[in-house]
Amino acid sequence: MRIKASAEARSWIREQGGLLFVRLSRVLSARGAMRNLLVSTEPPPDAFEYQRFETKGFVLFLQPGVIPPNEMHVEVVGRIKRRLAAFWNGCAYVV
Repeated sequence: MRIKASAEARSWIREQGGLLFVRLSRVLSARGAMRNLLVSTEPPPDAFEYQRFETKGFVLFLQPGVIPPNEMHVEVVGRIKRRLAAFWNGCAYVV
């Protein structure tokens, strides 16, 4: 998996300890076909089970049991409330 992160996102993650955890949301549709990506710099209770991917400036952990995408993009988004966001092969959700 290639990790493409903006300079601002890398700086933000380093300031928070250098770890980024990415997991899938619960089912968002009746058919269960779409799930959003949720990101956090705080380790979840099952953090030891996450898949580890190292990149320049931080370590990304992906929820266990998830097949990694070709590319994971990490950006800082929002005008008023700034926050980290991850994009799966360029999309904000997983099909």
